[in-house]
Amino acid sequence: MLDNLQQMVVLATVAHEQHFTRAAEYLGISKSQVSKQIRYLEERLGVQLVQRNTRSVALTEAGEQYAAFGRQIVETMQDAEAMVAGFRNEVSGRLKVGVAQSFGNAQITKLLSAFQTQFPALELEIHLFDHRPNLVEDGFDCWLAIHEAPPEGMVARKLGDCQFKLVASPSYLEAHGSPKHPSDLREHNCITYQSVQRTYDQWPFKRDGSEQSVTVRGSYRINNAPAVLEATKSGVGIAYIATYLLDSEIENGELTILMKDWKPTLKLPVYAVYPRREYLAPKVRHFVDFLSENIRVI
Repeated sequence: MLDNLQQMVVLATVAHEQHFTRAAEYLGISKSQVSKQIRYLEERLGVQLVQRNTRSVALTEAGEQYAAFGRQIVETMQDAEAMVAGFRNEVSGRLKVGVAQSFGNAQITKLLSAFQTQFPALELEIHLFDHRPNLVEDGFDCWLAIHEAPPEGMVARKLGDCQFKLVASPSYLEAHGSPKHPSDLREHNCITYQSVQRTYDQWPFKRDGSEQSVTVRGSYRINNAPAVLEATKSGVGIAYIATYLLDSEIENGELTILMKDWKPTLKLPVYAVYPRREYLAPKVRHFVDFLSENIRVI
């Protein structure tokens, strides 16, 4: 029975990692031992579970379905250990976190050393990306998302709201003038953020209770928020930029805030998202608490 359970866990890990070496590293055993366990499992069941090639592995239909049961065993074990760790308030093991790329670079990575100093027994694994992950399938303990709609079926703890400023460089304003009203932006080269999942070319503003949204256009569309900032600093055009990206650019004169009587009203919520579990591991709870106390999103 114990050998059977071990084989199921090994297959579930191979299915998740899609690679024998990575599965071995995660499990803390040798690659050859992973291969042996899979082979013993296939011989015992009398069916092929894994299709092998030189670079990666893929599961057969039977392998996928069998691995799903193994994943349930792993998740049950994780819940059990989280429950016991909760009694001891133990913060250890590996914490795998996904972070929105630009927000991670600007806000999160510089906080990690302080967090790890508090919890030296914890191993941090940070992934920066801008797509929407499947937390359970991808094995993430937590995802820091800047998103209007966090995924259903997950716990989403709001950490704050990203706010925005309308800015341009002095060189751009000298060459093209400064807009006075949101409608004036239609006559300017506006730098917009555009990715596979979203495009921000609708810029909302508010003044004295009056709201106005303008559709902007320009010759520069970028799928990376820090690149929007750099293009704005270089004088390409006007940008509607998240304040978490701004450091000292306003103070040192690299950028100028425009239309100060019209306040940008777009707010993007920042969430810490994690799988809904009966027992939340202390490492996740402490990480989310730490972020809620330390990140600056306004």
